[in-house]
This record gives sequence, C-alpha cells and structure tokens, in this order.
Amino acid sequence: MPKETFSSQSLISLQQIKKGVIILKNGSLRSVLEVSGINFDLKSEEEQSSVLMSWRNLINNLDFPLQAVAQSRRVNIESYLNLLQERIGKETNNLLKLQGEDYYTFIKGLVAGNNIMKKSRTVLSQILEAYKTLLNLRHQAFSTTIPISDENFNQHHQQLIIRQNNIITNLTRMGLQSHPLTTKELIELFFNSYNPEAFEKESINIPEEFNQ
Repeated sequence: MPKETFSSQSLISLQQIKKGVIILKNGSLRSVLEVSGINFDLKSEEEQSSVLMSWRNLINNLDFPLQAVAQSRRVNIESYLNLLQERIGKETNNLLKLQGEDYYTFIKGLVAGNNIMKKSRTVLSQILEAYKTLLNLRHQAFSTTIPISDENFNQHHQQLIIRQNNIITNLTRMGLQSHPLTTKELIELFFNSYNPEAFEKESINIPEEFNQ
C-alpha cells in the first residue's frame, strides 16, 4: 500500500485573513499585536519590579489564552538601497553625488559582511469556541476546514477587539507601545515565518485590496 503524502500547505492551520484577523481552519479567530521593546537592564530595580508586577497582573487577570512571540530576522534593505540609487542618480551637485555614492557603497558592504538583525515582538489573543479542540495534531485537524458565517465572524470579531484593547491598555501601563497588525502586515508576517530566506532576499508586493 503506497504511503499517503500531504502537501506542506495542508499542514498549515491558517484558513483566511480578514479585517486584520486570522481565521484558522477550525473556525477560531486570532488577533496579533506588534509590541515595542524596553531596555529592561537600564531601568532601576524599582522600575524593573514595577514592570514585572504589571506583567504578572496582566497574566493573572486573563480569562483567555495569550501567546507572546519574539522573532529575530535579517533585515531586508533592498528597497532602501534602490531608493538611494534613485536619489543619487537625480543629484546634480557633484560633491553630494560623490558622498551619496560613498554612503551607498558603505551600507551595501556593511550588509554584505554582517547579519543586520531586527527583533520583532508579537502578542496573540484569540477567540475559541468551547466545542472546538485547540490542540489536535492529527492531519485531519489541519486539512479539514470549518466554515464560519459572516454573522458568527462579526460577533466573535467584536469580542476579539474587546480582548485586544484590554491587552493594549495593560501593555501601555508597562511602558510598552503596541498596535494590531493589519491584514497586509499579517500576510507579511506569515510569509516571513514560512519563507525566511526568500523574504530576506526580496520584498513582496501586496495589493492594497488585501488590506481590507
């Protein structure tokens, strides 16, 4: 009997991204916040204790699942280098043009010889209907899609926004700025996660209609 094979896409639980919300194949919703960082080591002992206390209070007061993720990725500055080339080409002042070319060569060499990293931090909140199973590693759990009606989506979306705003408020008290990712930013996030090498080499162009 031949061994059954599955595509990589069938093992991804993502169904759709709509209105800045991730819809999984099991019908549950996810919201993603991008969170700024703070230099914890430079804070006084009292300030550090305050931050830790605020984080503990946030976790203890939650009545829904929350996931915090930190990622380090190589920075893709191809678009920045192209912009530099364009502006250097339009420069009429010979001295400024020469300085621009030196700067372009320096930046290009710096990136080629070093890994320029960017660290991103995200917080995920979710709406999960009680009758659905969150942890199910069988292939059917990824390949089977449970449709969600517009009415159910709108109802659960409102609940998700309330949870999202609650998290933003608590993070602000800790000195952390955060904002929900748009549909376009979520597409970039998932593309980066599943195709890190391709993302580092070139930027992806996402039509504006996908940001609805």
